[in-house]
Amino acid sequence: MNQFEKIIKEDIVLFNKQFNNVLSTKASTLYSITKYISKSSGKKIRPICTILASGLCNNITEKTYRAAILIELLHTATLVHDDIVDDAQLRRGLFSINSTWKNKVAVLTGDYFLAKGLDLAVSNQDYDVLSLISETVQKIVEGELIQIEKTKQLNLTKQDYYEIITFKTATLFQCAFESGGISALADKITLEKLKKLGLIIGIIFQIRDDVLDYSDSISSGKSQGNDIQEGKINLPLLYSISNMTIFEKNQVFRILRKKRNSKKEIDLIIEIVKKYKGIKKAMNDMQNYHQQALSILQSFQSNRYKESIMLLLNFLIERNK
Repeated sequence: MNQFEKIIKEDIVLFNKQFNNVLSTKASTLYSITKYISKSSGKKIRPICTILASGLCNNITEKTYRAAILIELLHTATLVHDDIVDDAQLRRGLFSINSTWKNKVAVLTGDYFLAKGLDLAVSNQDYDVLSLISETVQKIVEGELIQIEKTKQLNLTKQDYYEIITFKTATLFQCAFESGGISALADKITLEKLKKLGLIIGIIFQIRDDVLDYSDSISSGKSQGNDIQEGKINLPLLYSISNMTIFEKNQVFRILRKKRNSKKEIDLIIEIVKKYKGIKKAMNDMQNYHQQALSILQSFQSNRYKESIMLLLNFLIERNK
């Protein structure tokens, strides 16, 4: 357990208990899958963000936990569906749902998580949170489609990149913070600050993910060059492309267009990115967003939730997986 989690340990324990209760089912296949997912689940950072946002407003309620559960159900569903689209065989070092139970079961599992979330919100008349979640799902799908389009054309700009990660990744963090504020009955000004804070944290999360794509696969816990394998231009590569020679660009684009790449080809792109300091430039962006987040946090009163968010920011910037 990391420092940001230790400070709110009781809240996380309560969330996990309620989350597991929501997922309880008599269907044997779903029971096996939900048990499997619980073993391979990550740190649940997004629902923790919902709890932190409410705590920042000094008003954690039952609705806070329901919103956090809804966020995690949505996130889990998107991961299951993403693995199907990407034909991914692994998720956090374990076999993905689609590779273990096949695509049809995986699709239905993702749908089940979404349905569970809808039922939880409607049953408790959390229509404001449900409306927010619906908008978020639309943005995530839009971001995915824009990325698919840009991946095919290989004409990504910095503006395109930030639009994609805002929709695909950061919007769910924004939703987590905003739903936490809504459940804490925060005023309009406070909600706007929480939304901005969530968006920035989501952007930091994604940039760090991009940087980890160039880390050693053993230490990072993820496949090195995974984005390259999928033909995606991430931020370190994007920064490097603008400085490459025509020959280097042609080499890189040829590799990105291939369906499968050798280790030698992936290593070539990694070396070019390091040559043009693409990783360092991406890290500089991340540090700038970190400062923006700290600036927003200064306007909130000090409590353990504020301290936890500051530690979370440090964790996101330094994480190695």
